[in-house]
Amino acid sequence: MHDYDNPAWGPLPVRPAALRWLLLLPLTLVFLPLWWVVWVFLAACFYCVAPVAELIVYMVPRAENGAIRMLDATLGRVPFLPLWCVTPVALVREGDTAYYRARVDRRVEKQTRRVETSRHRREYHRDLELGAHYFRGAGAGYVLRVASERGWNLHPVLRSHPRRRLRLRHNGRPRPDFRN
Repeated sequence: MHDYDNPAWGPLPVRPAALRWLLLLPLTLVFLPLWWVVWVFLAACFYCVAPVAELIVYMVPRAENGAIRMLDATLGRVPFLPLWCVTPVALVREGDTAYYRARVDRRVEKQTRRVETSRHRREYHRDLELGAHYFRGAGAGYVLRVASERGWNLHPVLRSHPRRRLRLRHNGRPRPDFRN
């Protein structure tokens, strides 16, 4: 299992207010729209290549995991919301651990309810991806601790990094009801 007390799994350091307001906010306002245009362009290119990749996956046995890893190694490396970006939440709530913990709790609980109430156990309901901007003040260790109590584990195929992104997968089994 993971060492949740390791500093790499702890909260990200608080960025100074001057850095957020004077440097990161203007950079976000100028470069983030350009970043999104490049991201959408890359995604469109990969979707054009997807039918060829799908044909190869059907013809070559055991190529599916390789195709997933290839897409993760390319498009997965270009985050939709970069780590240097300052969201409005980060401007106001930087360093507020209680806020980020409540935010993580709500998100994990909502996704857990979605998995457990789904009749068909769809695969896309079982995956949960959280960017570092989402759990910045709580830390990746807190996310894993809370999520593992509700049946989530690190994704078996897609990689996670405690400072950038966590990819979780639910085991698909409902939690026992002890309210009797």
